[in-house]
Amino acid sequence: MEQYLLKYLVLHKHLTIPKVGVFSIEQLSAQIDGTNHLLYPPSQVIRFKQEMGSPDRNFYDFMIHESGQELVDIIKYLQNFTQKILEESIQAKGAVLQGIGTLKKEDTGHILFFAERPLDYLFPQVKIDKAISLAKSTSIKQSDFKKQELEGDELREFLGQANDADSGDNWWVYALGLLLLGIGALLFYYI
Repeated sequence: MEQYLLKYLVLHKHLTIPKVGVFSIEQLSAQIDGTNHLLYPPSQVIRFKQEMGSPDRNFYDFMIHESGQELVDIIKYLQNFTQKILEESIQAKGAVLQGIGTLKKEDTGHILFFAERPLDYLFPQVKIDKAISLAKSTSIKQSDFKKQELEGDELREFLGQANDADSGDNWWVYALGLLLLGIGALLFYYI
């Protein structure tokens, strides 16, 4: 039933294991390495927070549906699984959760989490042209938000993609042209 835990985590973006903690999936945005001129794709990271809690009703409904077992059997399995994790986490190897990562307990009682290698290595970074410098660093401050937006427009212009604001109706350009033609016609007629 351990494979259902990973499936639940992927589908619902969080998984609570009683007496151990909460696993969650965090979406990281794409990053630009200006020094090496590389664009890294968006990625997902599994985070762990050691807090007491219990799974919600959706978790139990999911486990009943996937495994075909009764609720009592699932609760017993979860209790045994939790006990197994706590015992293995004390050992040097740690408690390995397939597809999720490894948990190791420190002497202080704090549980360390080491995520398994994500599948992001399947999506390689993209080499970008030196002429396109979008950002000087990968962390963008709130005050620099406008600067990043302008640089994004420069990238869209370079790639030949229209911006939403640029693709709006420019009726005033045509109205101005007609006004100038009308003034020119009046001047020609009266002069």
